[in-house]
Amino acid sequence: MKQTYFFISMLLLAATLFQANDGLAQDYVHYATLMGHTSSVIIVKGLAFSPDGHTLASWGSREIILWNVTTGRRKAILAKHTRNVENVVFSPDEHTLASSGNAVSLDSSIHLWNVISGVHLRTLSKDPRIGVNNLAFSPDGQVLAAGGFISGPPNPSHGIIMLWDANTGQWKKTLTGHSRGVTSIAFSPDGQTITSGSYDNTVRLWNAVTGENKTTLKHSVRGNLDVVFSPDGKTLASRGGKEVRLWDANTYRHKATLTANNMEIWSIVFSPDSRTLAGGTLFVDLWNASTGEHRATLSKSGLGAVEHIVFSPDGSTLASERFGHIELWNVVTGVHRQTLRGRTPIFAPNGQMFASTSGSYDGSIRLWRVPAARPIDINPFTPPKSHADQIYDNAIRSVMWIVNPGISEGSGVLFDEKFKLAVTNAHVPGKQSTIDVYFPVPGEKGELIKDRNFYLTSKGVLKRLGYYTKGHVVARNEKTDLAIIRLDGLPETAREIDWDFTTSTTNAGDLVYILGNPGGQELWRWTLGEFLKDHGDFLHLQSDVFGGNSGGPVLNKQGILIGIVARSDRHMNALAIPVRDINGLLSESQLKHSRSSR
Repeated sequence: MKQTYFFISMLLLAATLFQANDGLAQDYVHYATLMGHTSSVIIVKGLAFSPDGHTLASWGSREIILWNVTTGRRKAILAKHTRNVENVVFSPDEHTLASSGNAVSLDSSIHLWNVISGVHLRTLSKDPRIGVNNLAFSPDGQVLAAGGFISGPPNPSHGIIMLWDANTGQWKKTLTGHSRGVTSIAFSPDGQTITSGSYDNTVRLWNAVTGENKTTLKHSVRGNLDVVFSPDGKTLASRGGKEVRLWDANTYRHKATLTANNMEIWSIVFSPDSRTLAGGTLFVDLWNASTGEHRATLSKSGLGAVEHIVFSPDGSTLASERFGHIELWNVVTGVHRQTLRGRTPIFAPNGQMFASTSGSYDGSIRLWRVPAARPIDINPFTPPKSHADQIYDNAIRSVMWIVNPGISEGSGVLFDEKFKLAVTNAHVPGKQSTIDVYFPVPGEKGELIKDRNFYLTSKGVLKRLGYYTKGHVVARNEKTDLAIIRLDGLPETAREIDWDFTTSTTNAGDLVYILGNPGGQELWRWTLGEFLKDHGDFLHLQSDVFGGNSGGPVLNKQGILIGIVARSDRHMNALAIPVRDINGLLSESQLKHSRSSR
């Protein structure tokens, strides 16, 4: 065993040196997981730091939780909403928090809260005719604006912006003019102007004091129109469809139209110094915010839309998120720094902390320590592992990476350690009878090495240690898309999956865990999904499953194997082969396995 880990350590060192030369410094350290949302929360939808960085707000379903990020403890649970919370924003003085639902969630109420005590201060609106899409405080914190729509007689549905005194809760005025719903609002940095984007494909600028409509700018695309001021207040960006338009915020002159290879642009954000605009498509594009000149495209996988982008406070790092994976980039060099598992990335105002939702259905939040020149003013603590992480740790060493040289790759799962039997999809080996199989290699501290190149360039050593072996197809059923594989060898760390081929404990709406090796990404990853229905021939799941996960295990909430991933589409519909078909294939082929001899 000592010799085994000596070789692994040497290989890990070589891989680390290789990564260091590519600038892939692993310097964002996960140090805490916050757990406290109730079972009514399916998934945490959003996060926001208070301006001083001491409080973190998280929301989903009907509740908002305020966290002390120094201790990792809950400060307060804010529960007045009757349906999903959609918008949460801190006032600039960090004393007040505003929250709203929207018409889609059947809760259009707007509430104000005291951040320090968690006490509910007042309800600003509960009009069921009003749908709220955005909230924004003025820079001085004196005014709260809500953008959305109002429907019903005497007028058809049209866009509105409502303004309240943030201290007294007194209604100030309502701005009208958009013929359709307002999709986004923003105050200019000097607080003198409010801008709004609407489904009517116009951008309007309003005098924040008088409510006068200063000007109306036309956008070519009808739909969800986002508007953002640059931090220096000189440029306004509007995003809709496949283009971003830049406007001079003082003269309203159109400066440039930005596109990204005819792709939908899902999100935009200015850098803190106002010089760069970043946009999320299948990649992240960077433009000169003054001239519109395209600077760079940051590319990792291109699988799925980049829906969240955020710059670090000093502008040196950019975080982008898609499908539960956060990519961190060096903005100056364009070098990819690190991949984190999570959603909705957000930096603390001091730049020393980074937070994300886990992306799982357990309602957890992850905190990451960011390297700093001076000591970090927080006390790390060690929370218990989440249930999802426990499921992953228990199952991942049974998952294999299968490579069909020159043809395809996929995943598989060891279900019988005694007879060295594994299962995958029939389409993974294709017509081949022998394939290459890799098991995950533990590093010096027990973490798994996930770099594809590490495995492909280290076959000799990995073969001696058992982490690389050959697999031989011993049973196949093209109709059910299943293949049973017998392995030549197993590493000492391999373990068989927890399985029961005769019973099912999964119901519609239950959480499922999907493990495998998504193409173009790190190996041995996992994602979460929802069990929708057992259709007999297949299990219908809702999850963001990528190519390369084919043949990987689907586990129920107890961590027991219920199926094998087979197919997925771009709409998060995934299909899995039920375990009863694996049992059927074993019986048909009369393969001897450990359960049959018990």
